[in-house]
Amino acid sequence: MEIYVQVIFILAFMKYSLKAALSGSLAGISLYALFPALLSLLVYPVVIRQPGTLLQDFLSNVSFLSDGALVTTVEAVAGIFVSVFLLDNYFMPESKRRRSIFLLKIIPGAMFFFALGYFELLFFREMAGTDFLVTALIFALIAAVAVFAFSLLIFFAVPAESVKLEMKILLNIGILIGGLLVNSSVADYNVSNSVSETDWNALLAVSALFLISAVTGYALYRFGVVSTIKKIIKWNL
Repeated sequence: MEIYVQVIFILAFMKYSLKAALSGSLAGISLYALFPALLSLLVYPVVIRQPGTLLQDFLSNVSFLSDGALVTTVEAVAGIFVSVFLLDNYFMPESKRRRSIFLLKIIPGAMFFFALGYFELLFFREMAGTDFLVTALIFALIAAVAVFAFSLLIFFAVPAESVKLEMKILLNIGILIGGLLVNSSVADYNVSNSVSETDWNALLAVSALFLISAVTGYALYRFGVVSTIKKIIKWNL
């Protein structure tokens, strides 16, 4: 079950970087990259006091796991609805767009903060024996560079804001699936003492379908197929 939580945290990190790209400027991306660096330096005195098995301890706590799965599900579903709302606003005539909802695009989700703390704890565990402040500074630099590089990649590779919002929906769906897998594992333990086994073939098939769909959608957009289809439909109507 730990692998599901790690996947959720990775997707949360990617979603944060996507929000940085949605800021629409290099200055905004730089500020987004600076924020986790400063935050990790601020909380490292708390992080170093946590046991290296913190996640495993939490995963063994059914009550905490249920609450965590609920928070993950709520954030993912809310993120999907917000992204759909932003897409609807994006396709409105420019005169009718609501400028006040800009904050909905850039406010980071709660899962990112948990992900940052978790990755920092792992980094401290791997760097055992190194000075705490030096380790915290190295992690802050890595976090800033990672966010800046991934955000910059999205910023230039996916210039259209609508496609970024669609990517955000896909990431939220991935987080939702991870949360549901964790939640189903909890439900199984609540009912009986049986061991929940994952059908890896089915999981790989779903993951491959998800990836193929995302790549296909992006390719259709890049090669102008979507716009051509829209023109054909509009002409027929």
